[in-house]
Amino acid sequence: MKLNLKFNQLLLITFVLCSFFAKSEHKLNIIDVIWVTDNWQNYTNKDGTGLYHEMFEAIFQHSPYNIHLKYLPWKRALREIETKKANISGALPNNGKYLFANLPILTQPISILIPKTKSDLTLQQISNLVGVWPEVYTEEIIQPSISPYINGVSAHYREDAVNLLKNKKVDYYIDIRSMLEVQLASLPTIEQQQYQIQNLASLKLFLVFSDDPKGRALKRFYDTRTQTLLDKHILQNIYQKYHVNFSYPE
Repeated sequence: MKLNLKFNQLLLITFVLCSFFAKSEHKLNIIDVIWVTDNWQNYTNKDGTGLYHEMFEAIFQHSPYNIHLKYLPWKRALREIETKKANISGALPNNGKYLFANLPILTQPISILIPKTKSDLTLQQISNLVGVWPEVYTEEIIQPSISPYINGVSAHYREDAVNLLKNKKVDYYIDIRSMLEVQLASLPTIEQQQYQIQNLASLKLFLVFSDDPKGRALKRFYDTRTQTLLDKHILQNIYQKYHVNFSYPE
C-alpha cells in the first residue's frame, strides 16, 4: 500500500515538473517582434481594424512571433528598420534599400484626383499642369515612369493637398488610388461629384524587415506563411473584405 502511494506521488511530481518545463520552454520560444507603421485609414487603423491588421493576424497566429505595434511617422518608421530598432514595416516599392518580402502585400494604381472638367489627360498634357503630392511619400509616388511629366509642389499632409486642389491652387493631386479615395470620401457629397480619379501607373508595395538575424528569420517565416495562405485562398478573402483588388503572381 505504501509502495503504491509513493509511486503515485512520484508520478504526480514527475507530471508537475514536466508541465513546468514544458511551459518554460514554450515561454522561451516566444519571439517578440516590433512592427512600426504610420496610421493609414482602412489599413492600419489605431483601433486595431484595417487590412494590414487582419493580414498580420492571419499570418502570425499560432506562430512563435509576438507582434508589438508601434505607430510612428513614415520616415521615422523606416529609420527604426534601418537602425534595427524595429523588425517589420511597410509597405513601399522595392527600391533595393531594404530587406523586402518576396511578394507584394499590395498592388495599387498611382492616380490623380482632378476636376471633372478635365478628363482622360495624357501624360504630355499633365506635364503642362501643376500638381501636388504628400511630401513624405514623394519617393514612393513619383515613380520613374511618370516623373518626367510631374511638376508641382509637395504638401505636408494629404488634407493640405486636397485643400490646394479645392482652392484651385493646383490642377491635380497625385497619390496612390486608395488614399485618393479616402480623401475624396471625406468631402461633402456635392463636392465629391466635382472630381474624378484617373490612373497613371501601377505600384507594387512590399513589407520590409530589419537586415539582422531576427529580421531575416522573420522574413523567411512571413514569405513561407504568406504563400501557404495564398494557396489556401485565405488572404484573398481578406482583400475582398476590404474591397482591395489585388492579384498575387501564381
